[in-house]
Amino acid sequence: MSDFDLPHVRNWDAPALDAYAGACLFHRDARLADVISHCRGRLSYLATPYSKIARYDDGEFDPTESLECAVRAARWARLLALEGITAVSPIIQAVEMVHADFIDQQLDPLDVQFWEGWCRPLLNASGTVIVPPISGWEYSDGIWVEVCEALRTQRRVFLIKPGEEFGGDE
Repeated sequence: MSDFDLPHVRNWDAPALDAYAGACLFHRDARLADVISHCRGRLSYLATPYSKIARYDDGEFDPTESLECAVRAARWARLLALEGITAVSPIIQAVEMVHADFIDQQLDPLDVQFWEGWCRPLLNASGTVIVPPISGWEYSDGIWVEVCEALRTQRRVFLIKPGEEFGGDE
């Protein structure tokens, strides 16, 4: 077993993350200035929580929370854009597609397998992964999968420190 072997089950305390940090690929509590410095002018993948949040308590799809997830992601995409970072957010696009599909309802917003496959080309085209401190990110299995894929393919991952969206520590 290698120091760089990441567990399949979400574990933000996995020792392998320390190995990736030592290789300058994984940045926990990243400052926004460092993210800007590294990501400006590059395509980045904006990983934000969705499937565990866009549900009612009974597990059914909640369109209001779905839209809120997209709005939170869009706020971060806007902030990054203003700093010269092109951050693609699959959540923003997917939510709009799902909401536009309300007549035929051919897209299942909670079909994890479908959306992982749909997101993969966006992730593969991106040079870095940016995870903003949006509530729920640390419980997202999707973000874990995306972070692991990025690290395994030698792409940097930035977990932005809470409070950085306001320009400093809070």
